[in-house]
Amino acid sequence: LTMATVGDVTINPSLFPNIPFKWSDFAPIGTISDAPMVLAANANTPYKTVAEVLAGARAQPGRISVAPAGNGSINQVVIEWMALNTDTKFQHIPYKGGAPAAAALAAGDIPLGVLASSSAAPQVKAGRLRVLAVTGAQPSKFSPEWPTLQSQGVKEVDASNWTLLLAPRGTPQAVVDKLNAEVVKILNMADVKERFAAGG
Repeated sequence: LTMATVGDVTINPSLFPNIPFKWSDFAPIGTISDAPMVLAANANTPYKTVAEVLAGARAQPGRISVAPAGNGSINQVVIEWMALNTDTKFQHIPYKGGAPAAAALAAGDIPLGVLASSSAAPQVKAGRLRVLAVTGAQPSKFSPEWPTLQSQGVKEVDASNWTLLLAPRGTPQAVVDKLNAEVVKILNMADVKERFAAGG
């Protein structure tokens, strides 16, 4: 069995020519987590809405810096997807993971970032960041008051950071079904749900 993220099975095979596996090598057992991300701004920037960000990007093409959690991350995909769908350009400043990107954004080293909800929330509470939008098509259960990108005119963008449990291709269906039932049972346990909710 293996755990795989959105990057492992959807992004990396598109970016790297020599990935030693393909989707058809696996038998999906179930989704373990699905965490929405957010477009956030440092609280000292003038950006309070997605419309203001897009207006700024059109006025200064390629000049507004945005921090994702590294090159080729789902966070960067969101930035590029948003730019393509709104005819805008941003300056991509990659960080080595979500925590360094969140820290740089909170410190004001960079004005915008695409972060995990759980990384953004403490900084929002501390008054260092403001969430402009959730990157998924639906509002986040983490903070339902946060608007989505789609609700603010950024068409089609629907991205989250999900994790799957996979078995090797050819695993008997009865085994896949049994594993799926166990995963569902565990994910429905109250303490597991509580911990997952706290992480966004």
